[in-house]
Amino acid sequence: MTSASALLNLMSSFAAVVKAGSFTRAATRLDLSKSVVSRHVSALEKALGVQLLYRSTHRLSLTEAGERFHLYCKDLEHVAEQAAAFATSAREQPQGLLRLTLPQTLVVSPVGSLITRFQQLHPTVQLDVRVTSLQVDPIAEGFDVALRIGTLQDSNLVCRKISDVRFIAVAAPAYLKRHGSPATAADLKQHNCLIYSEFESRGRWPSENRGRSKPVALTGSLSTNSGVLLINALLAGQGIVIGPDLMFEPYLKRRQVRVLLEEESRESSGVYAVYPQGRFSSVNRRALVDFLIAELQSANTVTKQAGHAARA
Repeated sequence: MTSASALLNLMSSFAAVVKAGSFTRAATRLDLSKSVVSRHVSALEKALGVQLLYRSTHRLSLTEAGERFHLYCKDLEHVAEQAAAFATSAREQPQGLLRLTLPQTLVVSPVGSLITRFQQLHPTVQLDVRVTSLQVDPIAEGFDVALRIGTLQDSNLVCRKISDVRFIAVAAPAYLKRHGSPATAADLKQHNCLIYSEFESRGRWPSENRGRSKPVALTGSLSTNSGVLLINALLAGQGIVIGPDLMFEPYLKRRQVRVLLEEESRESSGVYAVYPQGRFSSVNRRALVDFLIAELQSANTVTKQAGHAARA
């Protein structure tokens, strides 16, 4: 039976091969010979009793068992890197790898540019960012922090609120000139509403009075999970979009869109950072989250002022 320490060594070689895409590049990275790395992977397959890699002259690819097993190897590699960075840091300065996931609606909002600014302030931090609106499990996927919009479900994850947001309806002046402005939420049924399909409130007006009023169903010519496509259609005057105010802040400031139904009661929400307890990259994570909170703490006030200006 392979010992735990030996197994970890074999898993490290396997993870390096997958990451590098070849035995030769993995061997260079590990400072080992190609033959040793190849023997490590073969020994790992023998110990597990399954084939992990398809080998050909020109390329390597994972088997189904290899894909599943690699998830564990990748997480072990990530933890080892973070543990080393944490242990060797003489001062608590952000450095090393920080894995982040967030939805595209935040990428097209000021949060996207703030992440770039964060890395400019901390050039020793290596960001690995996955953009997805799926509710990724940071523990299972090995992320240090996930940014999310909306009401969060109870879980064993730590949660910090970064900013308040409210869901608003906006449209470009060109659309309003052709079709007019809705006077009430019910009027939205007569308009072309562009739907962001990943929002929990997709396809309805997100009223705070859910128990006392029936949600207004929304329909239109576009339903998409792409924040970029949605913003492009909005600015082109294609229809009305309902989403978090933070998403529209840059366009409100430039008066490219206008806030609609300002007197209607809308759903309050927030942007949250969620993360596992005990991750080694706590210095990096805390630095990023603190930075975002500091930069966005006045975002609601700025957006409200921009909204008033956009209606003028």
